[in-house]
Amino acid sequence: GNPHGGLLRAAIGGVRIADVQVPEEFWDNAERLKTDEATSEPWVRRAIEVFQSEGIVVLRNFLPKSVVKTARATCLQILDEEGTLAKGFPMDQAKVGIDCYEGTKPFPSLLRRLDVQRLPEVLAMLEHRSLFWITAKLLGTDEVVTTAYKWLRAVPPSKYTGPHMDRAYVGAGRRLTAWLPMGDIEAGPCGAGTLVWLPGSHKDPEVVRKYQDYQRAGADGEKSGWLAPDPAILTLPAGYKWQTADFQMGDIAIFGMDLLHSTVPNVSGTFRLSCDTRWQPKSDPPGDVNVGPWRSAPAETTEADGEESEDDENEEGEGEEEEEEE
Repeated sequence: GNPHGGLLRAAIGGVRIADVQVPEEFWDNAERLKTDEATSEPWVRRAIEVFQSEGIVVLRNFLPKSVVKTARATCLQILDEEGTLAKGFPMDQAKVGIDCYEGTKPFPSLLRRLDVQRLPEVLAMLEHRSLFWITAKLLGTDEVVTTAYKWLRAVPPSKYTGPHMDRAYVGAGRRLTAWLPMGDIEAGPCGAGTLVWLPGSHKDPEVVRKYQDYQRAGADGEKSGWLAPDPAILTLPAGYKWQTADFQMGDIAIFGMDLLHSTVPNVSGTFRLSCDTRWQPKSDPPGDVNVGPWRSAPAETTEADGEESEDDENEEGEGEEEEEEE
């Protein structure tokens, strides 16, 4: 269901499945990752193939679960200290507190909490070395950079993002979004608001033609970039239907700036913790949208690149006011 009366139907699996399973032991040998042998691994070749065909790839078991658990626990501890989690429940359940529902406490926003996204326990996930490696492979480049600013979110019940393409918010070109859930997200009518997308829409001639003038969100930096109030009522090209997936801890999705996608309302009674991170080739110009400084190595191992600037608190983040977007 959705707040505008439509019923969203999205497929899980099928012929347009975007899943690629990552072997658990793949990241164990750091030196091997520097060789052509690693690039020729079957799952890497498959990930590139799926990404180019579908516009998105869902990488299963990609991030170490221990790293994700630590980042999640760190964020939830902060929400708990602010009094926004429900009392009497395990903190890891991320249950929304009654004070938020009653309006005596505002729903928390992590988008402006630069102090949280800079914590080593959180950055260890958001800038994990594996993300630098795989985004470079998907972009066909030797080295990538990522924005110092992260779109970190604690999405409350009923919030979601309308259908859009990321180029309207962070600029067009050879850029990627890595959507990083901090825990399990179930697709379906009782879920916390998973990702949905139109497979292949990034290169479909009809979609490209229809949205050729769709390049930039308006001054609000949020709903003005939506192509419909919610995905259920967007008129889809002939033959298209929404695709989605369940996500388990350690799974991620990576997609480009031209993929038509959305999220669905969080109806779980819990906060959905997730983060959008952006990536592009180091050799490419920064583009015409200010998303703050870029850096080329994980923050925990780099001093010069780890210096933050005032630009980190940029005005280009989607859904900043209502904690909605991916």
